Amino acid sequence: MRVQRKRRPERLIMIILLVILALIVAAYGTLWAAQRPMHHAQKTAYSLATSKAKLKTTTAFSQYNGTESYYVVTGTSSKNVPVYALINTNKSHKTTIVKQSAGISRTKALKKVWAKRHPSKVIKATLGKANGEVVWEITYLNQKKALCYEVLQYSNGSQLKSIINI
Repeated sequence: MRVQRKRRPERLIMIILLVILALIVAAYGTLWAAQRPMHHAQKTAYSLATSKAKLKTTTAFSQYNGTESYYVVTGTSSKNVPVYALINTNKSHKTTIVKQSAGISRTKALKKVWAKRHPSKVIKATLGKANGEVVWEITYLNQKKALCYEVLQYSNGSQLKSIINI
């Protein structure tokens, strides 16, 4: 007579835990690989901001993609003045420095869009350059969940461009 072995539940639990662990590691690796280009861009932007724009401190990073792409670094100049450094992403890395006090703040730009368009969700608000002037570009979803853009002049907040219901 043959003796049948009983499968132990511990073995099944161990296999399930190993599969879950493998899925977690795969998900983490995928996210890490997907974010690597943005981390590299941020590292490059901070390096260029301290070397070319002579920023003493760097506090924030964003990326603007209009007709040309820019790294935008928030920080303070060597004279402790709060500034934005707009660094062209092409090989020359032409840099524009603007004082934060020389234009409207991100909050004021967002308030203008909220008051006029009543978006359901703001996706992004970033500084950039369009047609040679510094602008705020606000990307949002309207009440119908359609993608929209508002481009406001940095110096006074006037509307330069509006694209609605993309």
